Amino acid sequence: MSCHPPSHDKRAVSEIIASLVLILIVSSAGVIAYSYSIGAFSSSTSLFQLDTNQKEEQTRERFAIVAVWWNPPNQLNLTVLNYGQIDLAIDAVYVNWASVTDYLGGRRITIGNGKLIQLSFTSPVSIQSGSTYEIIVASKRGSKNAIDWKA
Repeated sequence: MSCHPPSHDKRAVSEIIASLVLILIVSSAGVIAYSYSIGAFSSSTSLFQLDTNQKEEQTRERFAIVAVWWNPPNQLNLTVLNYGQIDLAIDAVYVNWASVTDYLGGRRITIGNGKLIQLSFTSPVSIQSGSTYEIIVASKRGSKNAIDWKA
């Protein structure tokens, strides 16, 4: 019998440690990828839900331009009726597709269901008696209503 202690193969131990380190790296990468994908999917779901809610509110929104009058030279006044199921606010007005930039009153004021509001603004195009103009009114949610008005 030999009195030599059993020898340990150091290469076998380092291969096991290397394998464990690789498994740990791959597992960590998998957890990071999983966490990122969960965050990405939940944010896209939130955006989809937000868009769906906005479209639903937009379908419940109804309004009409019930009167237009003109104060020469270029001040226009509109009366808008909210006959929808929810409150709304007028965000933009266009005259012959030109955007109104000079509002005198009524813009972004909440209009309750069944209520009227007066919008006053300086027309972006010159108003001439006897001419016809297309006036488009848009709400904050993007609903639109148009009217052809003869000065």
